[in-house]
Amino acid sequence: MRKKDCKPEMTASGELAILVVAAGRGSRAGPGIPKQYRDVAGRPLLAHTLSSLLNAAPTARLITVIHADDEALYAEAISHLAPADATRLYDPTHGGETRQDS
Repeated sequence: MRKKDCKPEMTASGELAILVVAAGRGSRAGPGIPKQYRDVAGRPLLAHTLSSLLNAAPTARLITVIHADDEALYAEAISHLAPADATRLYDPTHGGETRQDS
């Protein structure tokens, strides 16, 4: 059996967009803020995720799906990115009530 081609999809203009779903409440992680905003090695986990994706795909732009109540947490998380990386983020969009709605 031949492996499928795993090349990332490009937009019609040739731009790569990566969707990061970070709207969950993280209830299994226990009380406190959602896990994507908890500090790991001095930065929110989401900042590590976004940085890694931006480094792995140097021409990509990222769209992050967040919970409507997390605007301030998201702003704090992206403040940990390099200014050049932050310019590669589209404005976040809000997720739905359930994972399927997002």
